[in-house]
Amino acid sequence: MKTFFRILFLLLISVAAFAQSETLNLGGRISDERKIAMGGAVVSVTRDGKTFTAFPTSLNGSYALYLPMGSEFVITVSKAGYVNKYFTVSTMGVPAESAKKKFSVMVADLELLEYVDGVDYSMFNKPMNKYYFNPKIDNFEFDKKYMKDMLAQVEDVKIAKKEAILLAKLQAEQIKKDAELAAKNKLREEQLAIEKANLKKMEEELAAAKKANAAPVNPVSLSQPKVLAKDALVVNNNTDQRITALLAKYKVGVTEEVIHGLNVIIIQRVLVRDQMAWVYHKKMFNWGGVAFFRDGQPITESIFENETKNS
Repeated sequence: MKTFFRILFLLLISVAAFAQSETLNLGGRISDERKIAMGGAVVSVTRDGKTFTAFPTSLNGSYALYLPMGSEFVITVSKAGYVNKYFTVSTMGVPAESAKKKFSVMVADLELLEYVDGVDYSMFNKPMNKYYFNPKIDNFEFDKKYMKDMLAQVEDVKIAKKEAILLAKLQAEQIKKDAELAAKNKLREEQLAIEKANLKKMEEELAAAKKANAAPVNPVSLSQPKVLAKDALVVNNNTDQRITALLAKYKVGVTEEVIHGLNVIIIQRVLVRDQMAWVYHKKMFNWGGVAFFRDGQPITESIFENETKNS
């Protein structure tokens, strides 16, 4: 008989202990801004400031918690590349008789925002929501006004995030444009350096030709069967005698002659008009350079062609 009462006493203690260890069932789903389930997000729980549990969400982003009565809990959800969010649950103040009953499951869904540089995320230093026991309804609930205010702040963060993404895109485009412009400027500088080097080479060859007094040989005239080199190549001389000599030698209009010199082929055009004469040269060097002159002064190709057209 004593044994029976001893067993009955132990069973009553066990039932009482079980009744006092009732839990609040809480769960939800973690997703990103596009409402896509976020599997593998880490749910970390502290109980009265100490680590209670931690685990990853399932493939469909869901999680479930069983929180004992009489404690303060902080539930934090995190994932690499996203901003952490957390909420609080208080199971304090639940009467013993209420703790024995089975409470309805509390739902706590969270949406994590992808981290973007330049956005102020300090609002997430506060809990997104607060769950607590309300003795008036003898059940758990959350602070609806508080949550509404937090969701409004989240929308402000989303707007700031879009602006930061747009700004980053514009900055990236500007950096790309600057790089392209720098590349073009560099190419232009290289081309100018090449042109400068070619011009210097041309001047050196002209100076060498002048120094060697290289007489052009094998002249070929496009307007006459034969032209002697010494007569065809007209030097830059602005005296009246030069003009007189040109007028005596060339007819009115344009006379073109081809002269082969040292490392250069010269197309000479003599323009005679209104008792005046001008000598034009197109010098084509064997290294690829081409230069244009009127009476020994450099001119452009268009001036050379326009002023020496036969009309």
